[in-house]
Amino acid sequence: MIKFFRKIRQKALTNNKFSKYILYAIGEIVLVVIGILIALQLNSKKAKSDTFKKQQNYLALIKGEMKNNLLTLSNESEDLLSIIEDNRKIIALMDSDSAATTINENDLSSLLLMPISRAISIDYENGAFKELISSGGLKDIHNDSIRTILRSWESKLITIKEQENALRQSLNKTIEYVEAHGNYRAVFDRIGLSEDLNINLSSKVTTNKHLLTSQKLENILLNYLACAIQLHEKNYPTFKNDIQSLIDMIDKELKK
Repeated sequence: MIKFFRKIRQKALTNNKFSKYILYAIGEIVLVVIGILIALQLNSKKAKSDTFKKQQNYLALIKGEMKNNLLTLSNESEDLLSIIEDNRKIIALMDSDSAATTINENDLSSLLLMPISRAISIDYENGAFKELISSGGLKDIHNDSIRTILRSWESKLITIKEQENALRQSLNKTIEYVEAHGNYRAVFDRIGLSEDLNINLSSKVTTNKHLLTSQKLENILLNYLACAIQLHEKNYPTFKNDIQSLIDMIDKELKK
C-alpha cells in the first residue's frame, strides 16, 4: 500500500500536480503511523499476555506451597496438642500431695517423654513466594486482595517463627532440667527404648518421682505450657485461616 501511494505521488510530482503530491504524501505518512500503532498494540498485547502467564504460574506454585504448609501445620498441631495434654497432666500431678508416691513409674515415664523429646519446628515452603518478591513480580499480581496478603506474608511468618522459637526455648529448659536432676535411664527402661538401643535394663532402682516435687520444674513446665497453648490455640489457627483464604483466592484467580 505504501509503494502504491509512493508511485502515485511520484507521478503527480512529474505531472506538476503538487496538491495531489501533498495529498498522497500525507496518506503515506498516515499509513506509516497506523502501522507503527498496530505494531505497538501487538507488542503491548504480547507483553500483557506474557505477564498474565507469569502471574498464573507464580500463583499456581504458591498455591501448591500453601497446601503443603497447611498439611504440615495440621500434623504439627496434633503433636503440639499431645505436648499440651502431657504437660497439663504432669502439672496436675505436681499439685497432688500423694502423686509423687502413688503414680506408676511407667505412667510417669510416658508422660515425661513427649515434653522432653518432641520439638515443634516447621520448615515452611515459600520458594515461589521469595522468587516472586525478589523478581519484583508482586506488582504484576492483578488481584489487589492477593497482592495485599502476599505483601504481608513475611511478617506473618516472622510472628509464627518467634512463637515457635519461644516454645523451643521452653523445651530446651525442660530438657536441661531433666538432664541435670532427672533420670533418663528410668524413662528409657520403662518405655522400651533401652531394648531398642540394645542395652540392658538398669540393675539399680531408677525413678523420676522426685521431679514432681520440684518447684523450678513446675515453673518451667508452666511457661512451656503457656507458649504451647498460645501457638496451638491462637497463632496456628489464625495462620491456617490466612493460608486457606489465600488458597481460595488463588483458586478463583486461576479460573479466570
